[in-house]
Amino acid sequence: MLKFLIKYFFSITIVLFITSCKNNNTSKQNKVYLKVSGLAQGTTYNITYSAESDLDLSFEIDSILKDYDLSLSIYKDSSLVSKINSHKISNNKECSFYTLDKYFIDCFNKSKIVYNNTKGAFNPAIYPLVDYWGFFDENFNVNVENNQKVIDSLLKIIDFNDSSFYLKDDKICKTKYSKLDFNAIAQGHSVDIIANYLNNLGIANYLIEIGGEIRAQGKSMSSNYWNIGIDKPVDNSMPGENDFQKIIALNNESLATSGNYRKFYTKNGKKYSHTINPKTGRPIEHNLLSVTVITKQAAFADAYATAFMVMGVDKTKDFININDSIDLEVLLVFDNNGTNISWQTKGF
Repeated sequence: MLKFLIKYFFSITIVLFITSCKNNNTSKQNKVYLKVSGLAQGTTYNITYSAESDLDLSFEIDSILKDYDLSLSIYKDSSLVSKINSHKISNNKECSFYTLDKYFIDCFNKSKIVYNNTKGAFNPAIYPLVDYWGFFDENFNVNVENNQKVIDSLLKIIDFNDSSFYLKDDKICKTKYSKLDFNAIAQGHSVDIIANYLNNLGIANYLIEIGGEIRAQGKSMSSNYWNIGIDKPVDNSMPGENDFQKIIALNNESLATSGNYRKFYTKNGKKYSHTINPKTGRPIEHNLLSVTVITKQAAFADAYATAFMVMGVDKTKDFININDSIDLEVLLVFDNNGTNISWQTKGF
C-alpha cells in the first residue's frame, strides 16, 4: 500500500534544482546547508536549510509531519479526520462535536476561504465522489459504472457549507453523513507548517518540498534564489523525464502545480481524471492540462491550483481578472487542437 501511495501522491510536476556550492562560498557565508528527507502523507519530502553549524533537524521535522498525519491523513484510521469521517449521523438535526488540534483548525479555515472564493470549485467534502470514481483504490476502481442516480445522491452530501461542517472554538460540528478529504491542500499546508517551524528557529534560507509542493525562503547554496523546474504535462511521465515547461526562481514564495497527466485511468478508451468537478460529480473533461500557482503560502497555492483545474481555462482567467487582490501568479498549460499552449499572468 505504501508503494502505491508514494506513486500516487508523488510530485505532480515539480523537479528541484539545488545548485551545489563551492567550499569558499560556504566559508564566506559562514553557513552549512543540510538536507532532510523522508516519507509523510504517503509521499516523500525533501528539505534543505542553512545553519550556522551542523544543526540536524531530521528528528524534529519527522515528528512534526507524523503529528500532522495523525491529524489530517485519510489513510490512517486513527487520524482525527478519519474518526470524523467514520462517524455516522442519524439525521441532519444531530450535531456531533470532535475536539480538534491546531493543524486541523488552520487547514479547515484556509480550506473554507478557498471554498468560498472559488464558489465551491475547491471542495474538501468531495471524498465520497473521489471514492466512487475509484481514486482511493490501489489499482483504481475501473469497474465503476457511470450511474447518474448514484452520482446525484453523492452530490447531495458533498457540502462544505456551514450547514454541514462548522467550527466552534476548538471543535468541529458535523451535521450530515459527509466525509472530508484535505488532500488538495494538506501537502501545501504541511509545507507551511515546516516553514513556520524553521522561521521560529531563525533559519533564513530553506527550500521545502513535500509531494511536489514547494516553499522557498532566502537563497540557495550558490547565493541565488532557488531555481524550480516545472515539467511539461506529458501523460505518465516521471518528474524531469521531459523538457521543462519553464524554470523559475522563487523569491520567498510558494509554488504548487496540479495536473491530470499522472493521476488517471482509462476504461473503454475513455480517460478518467482524478480531478472531480464538485458541481457535476464527474471527472473533469476540458483542455486544461496543468496549472501552476505561485503565492506566499503553499496551502493556498495548492488549493487554488486544484480549483483552477476544475474551472478550466476561461473560468480561471475570469477568476484571476476579478480577484487580483488575492495575489496569485498563475501558469496554465492547455491543449489547442493537439498543440500545447501556455498562458500566464504578468508577474509569473
